[in-house]
Amino acid sequence: MKKYLLLVVLMVCSLSAQQLGTWKKTNFVPSPSSRNNDGFFLNENVGWIANGVGQIHRTTTGGETWVKVIDKTNFTHWRSIGFFDSLNGYAGALGFGDPNNTSSKDTVILYKTTNGGTNWFPEHQLSSGTIKRGFCGMQIFNDSIINAVGRVRGPAWFYRTTDRGKTWIAKDMNQYAAGLIDVYFFSKDTGYCVGLTHATHDSSSGVVLFTTDGGETWTQRFTTARKGEWCWKIQFSSRNVGYVSLQRNSLSPIYFLKTTDGGATWIEKLFSISYYFVQGMGFINDTLGWVGGNSANPMYETTDGGETWKPIGIGRRINRFRFLSPTLAYCVGDSVYKYTVGTTGIAERATQQQPSDFELSANYPNPFNPETTIEFKLASGGLATIHIYDSKGSLVRTLLHKELAAGSYKLSWDGRNEADEEVSSGMYMYRLQTKNFTETKKMILIR
Repeated sequence: MKKYLLLVVLMVCSLSAQQLGTWKKTNFVPSPSSRNNDGFFLNENVGWIANGVGQIHRTTTGGETWVKVIDKTNFTHWRSIGFFDSLNGYAGALGFGDPNNTSSKDTVILYKTTNGGTNWFPEHQLSSGTIKRGFCGMQIFNDSIINAVGRVRGPAWFYRTTDRGKTWIAKDMNQYAAGLIDVYFFSKDTGYCVGLTHATHDSSSGVVLFTTDGGETWTQRFTTARKGEWCWKIQFSSRNVGYVSLQRNSLSPIYFLKTTDGGATWIEKLFSISYYFVQGMGFINDTLGWVGGNSANPMYETTDGGETWKPIGIGRRINRFRFLSPTLAYCVGDSVYKYTVGTTGIAERATQQQPSDFELSANYPNPFNPETTIEFKLASGGLATIHIYDSKGSLVRTLLHKELAAGSYKLSWDGRNEADEEVSSGMYMYRLQTKNFTETKKMILIR
């Protein structure tokens, strides 16, 4: 029994080079002299992007077409955007008084929409004509909570709603940092934010802050060893593994931060011995990730958790990554880019007869070695996913993530994870999820 538990704990989940996806530029046409600062995507088709010259664009076709829904040129500098659902969302702005963005004159720092972005209205609870504050990073935690921070070059503020935007709090964070840029919460009350120790870049180090009481109090978890850098983006690919990008306006080498214990400790790791302007950083799992930000050079990719990096020839000025599944992601910068993984070679077959209901059948054989078959039925068409999880609930493999017509289907799982490695003996769970149906069943693998 002890041996079995040890084998389960030691399972590794990552993408191999054989199953790496590809980044492709969408049909978004960049605005003149504008970087897209943020993007938010509800699913593969529906998303919004916000840029620094006052524009927000929307797509309902997965990036094939884009519609400009608001334009506040030379007045509002959009920094962040997020949506609770297809209708209700928020967009954060830099505010006024930033010395590097004098065209940003808007005293409103947060706007809301209730019709999918067609119309936007000021959220006056946080706006001020005298307090120079603004938004940078925004996290839609669930259907009621938003956590946000601002701003680059200061002052430092933390913003939060727990009732879907009915009420907001704004907490002065200048006792902890000179400015804040990004935020990431694990749970309702526990999370991190990152930023800078000094508003003047050459005098600043990066800082990581931690809270366990929903942002009421914060402690400093880490400060970088060098001057001339800011913590820019923070993301956790799993509960224990997280990354923070470090922006340097000049000088080299270039580092980033990594944790493998949930943020209790952070390690400075080398990205490049030569100069590269880093801003956006994101990982689709614990080992596969990307870095971007430079205007002349494209993104870099790692497949070993940041130990080594290589250029991939696409994606400039990248500032934000958004991950929707282990096989689907977007990133925004000079344009909008979409990441997809091709077919895995797993069989799938639809029958002629349309089922009258949704159904996930028991896999067969069960127990199995080396392969098992999973059958399911869809009463209506739409996006369908099937994930494999281990006994602790960690993702092992994505068997399916695509739009399917109504019908009956078969998939096979060969007992391998995303890295195409054989997983250990033990109990696993497979879950079918559609818009209107979710069911999970158990199976046993015996080596």
